[in-house]
Amino acid sequence: MKGRRPNLDAHQRQWVHQWWWALQPPERGAARPEGLLASFDRGTRARLRRLADPVDLSSEPATLVLAERLIRKGGDRWPLADEPATYLRLAFVAGILARVKRDHADGRTLALHLGQAAQGSDRRVMSETRFKRLQSTRDPSELFLQLQRAVQLVEATDVAQLADDLLTWQAERYLSFGRGSDSVRFHWAYDYYLSSGDRSAARDPVSGKELNS
Repeated sequence: MKGRRPNLDAHQRQWVHQWWWALQPPERGAARPEGLLASFDRGTRARLRRLADPVDLSSEPATLVLAERLIRKGGDRWPLADEPATYLRLAFVAGILARVKRDHADGRTLALHLGQAAQGSDRRVMSETRFKRLQSTRDPSELFLQLQRAVQLVEATDVAQLADDLLTWQAERYLSFGRGSDSVRFHWAYDYYLSSGDRSAARDPVSGKELNS
């Protein structure tokens, strides 16, 4: 099955990659970011990781840098409104991206990595019980906490894809955005259970009724 069509355009996704990279410790001999990203230092990522509430994250300089450029780049498919609610949703994204260990720019979802077998084990990186809990969580604070823990379970994921998924997930919840079969939750369930190639492992897939409840 084809992946979900992204809502962030190529320029916005590139900016997410650049923003995440600027948060990382500098490598010896590597060129450092310029412009707005040049102000990021060792404490920037630490502050983003320390704050446990998107409301607090929304006033962080690094969050505002991420949000302002994404809003200004505004893709034709999904322009982001320059309003407080957008900054809050992007703060949610910033707090999750700051915990990603390595950017694996392969266009794959976090859920696919969570559904793969852990190294040296036949168990998935995230248990099915925890994944179902993540999928069914409605409380924004609890969802934020669970997603922070989820990204820490994987060695790498595509930060631009994750940003797109997280923004779309929030839009689907609050703005009646898209259809059930196009939803992030549907595509994450598909990737978690079926995209590893071991379809026999999907003994009890999430039902459409559960996904859209």
